[in-house]
Amino acid sequence: LHDALPIWRTNANLAITSPPYASQRQYDESSGFQPVPPDEYVTWFHDVAANIAAVLAPGGSYLLNIKEHAEDGERSLYVKDLVLAHRRLWGWLFVDEFCWRNTRNGVPGGWNNRFKNAWEPVFHFARGPSIKFNPDAVSAPSDDMFEYSPDNPKSESGSGLLGSGRRKNQRAGLAHPSNVIEVAAESGQGDHSAPFPRALVEFFVKAFSDAGDVIFDPFLGSGTTIAAAHVLGRNGYGCEISPSYCDLVVLRWQRLSAGSARLDGDGRTFEEIAGERKKVEK
Repeated sequence: LHDALPIWRTNANLAITSPPYASQRQYDESSGFQPVPPDEYVTWFHDVAANIAAVLAPGGSYLLNIKEHAEDGERSLYVKDLVLAHRRLWGWLFVDEFCWRNTRNGVPGGWNNRFKNAWEPVFHFARGPSIKFNPDAVSAPSDDMFEYSPDNPKSESGSGLLGSGRRKNQRAGLAHPSNVIEVAAESGQGDHSAPFPRALVEFFVKAFSDAGDVIFDPFLGSGTTIAAAHVLGRNGYGCEISPSYCDLVVLRWQRLSAGSARLDGDGRTFEEIAGERKKVEK
């Protein structure tokens, strides 16, 4: 699925996705997808990471949102194994780890030895240290800015912050956000059990791409990445094997764009294809 340029004409400037959880949710049975056991997840994900690397443009970023489940009184380790595999086995640079704090404060419930989930990690990978980075696009005006000083002799880390005392050079400007992002979880995107919050995707699209760039999601689900790319003037691409999710993505894009989706190759509209499908089902 895409909303503009053919994918073979350009590479993705940003890949962002929230893949299926290991053995935790029931997905669309008509897609043929079977949840992957935790101990097989890294092996299964190898080809996903390889395909992202194949389409990622130089200077591109890859954001991965996934959190392991808890079972038998402890957290599974498959996500930790997955992050280590990206770095140690597949050669990705592990740029950063973001914390997405769900401002709805998680799902109510009771567990014997842990609290409810109210945050998820988003892992930032790249093929090299030089990436497209637009921090001002997600910054906010502030009257409490100060000059960055990496040569501060009292700062052993080179951060320029330690030992600075009172900030004499305070000024107005744009304050960059932290790597903790506060966004409410979404619901109501068809029958998808865990829709990606659009505000979360938009944050990363703004920060790591420019207008006109290509944004790619290998697990489209309810189509949040396509939606975020469209409203921010990017070109959205994605893969999805669930027929019902594909329909949802198309309908969502049509509502946002007031456009008419057409099938590559023969030009039929989504409505024409849906009508033909209903005739076959009868």
